[in-house]
Amino acid sequence: MSSPKKILFVSCSIGAGHKRAAEALLLATKKRNDIIAEHIDLMDYSDWLVKKTVPSSYNFLARYLPQIYNLLYRLADGHKGADGLALFCELFQFNLRRFGHFIEQFKPDRIVCTHFLATIFLKERAGNAPVDFVITDYGLNRVILSPLVRSFFAPTEELADELRREGRMAVASGIPIHPAFQENKNIETAKKNFGLNKNWPTVLVMCGGHGLSDPTAIATAIGDGLEKANLVVVTGKNAPISRDKLASFKNNKQINFRLIRFTEKIDELMRASDVIITKPGGLTVTEALYLKKPLLLYSPIPGQEEANAAFVEKNNFGRMINEPSEALTAVRQIFSGQLKFGEPNMPTNAAETIVAEVMK
Repeated sequence: MSSPKKILFVSCSIGAGHKRAAEALLLATKKRNDIIAEHIDLMDYSDWLVKKTVPSSYNFLARYLPQIYNLLYRLADGHKGADGLALFCELFQFNLRRFGHFIEQFKPDRIVCTHFLATIFLKERAGNAPVDFVITDYGLNRVILSPLVRSFFAPTEELADELRREGRMAVASGIPIHPAFQENKNIETAKKNFGLNKNWPTVLVMCGGHGLSDPTAIATAIGDGLEKANLVVVTGKNAPISRDKLASFKNNKQINFRLIRFTEKIDELMRASDVIITKPGGLTVTEALYLKKPLLLYSPIPGQEEANAAFVEKNNFGRMINEPSEALTAVRQIFSGQLKFGEPNMPTNAAETIVAEVMK
């Protein structure tokens, strides 16, 4: 009997989705006895310079200077983008010593990355282990096309075909999501757990895992314009949102308002919702569509989140909203049945598919 193979999943907590995808992949390996697996966040194995500057720079640009972020995203998408970024990242290589030491000690047989920075910093460190890449958004930026990557796992067949035209190996696997979304759960119990009125429809407003958008205007429009509805706002871990900003309706007895900073049971909250208003992060979009929830999308980060929104609109799974009043109108139309979207058919076992292909 051959010994188990070691798989290392490497994410990077620049944006929340890359880490959640890697966690889903790690959980998929637990169903097999021929795999020993670990998941590490690149930032946890970086020295202070990378840890302090890289995530904060991303958050600052995405929140306050989206035009600059968009320019950098477009430049990275050029054919020389990956080479230029790799050259820049050489300045930080000495801050990745702990990352290199972990790989030397773990000695993985396979490495799977969910963020392009991991592939850049794996240069000279991967050894003989093949490196695969899981794409967690619905658009392609060529900065991910590292020559180190053996095969890509794409969210759709269309994106896999685009990669093949670039001369790369690609599998249309779907985006891996936490197995909790695949479980059968009682929606009435979920509503009770979150203090929701079981007889009222529920609007869920989400700001992304790092809280990069301010939901106040949209939530206020919904709260002031609806009656007999549950309204739940999930701000994300770092969002500076307080109840005072939403004070105009928090005492409105016709609205059952809940403000949540973070929950480990986001799948239950999404199940309990009748419409989800959210930033179009790749994982959030995938999770909502897996549960077949209508999506209203706002405030996309330029680049990858715009691609996610385009995917949703192209397939009539939801729509973009540009003004708070549009959100209120769309919610009313969804509740009345005037606005209906197509029913998504998302892959049910993306994580298991990816693990099986990596092991081949």
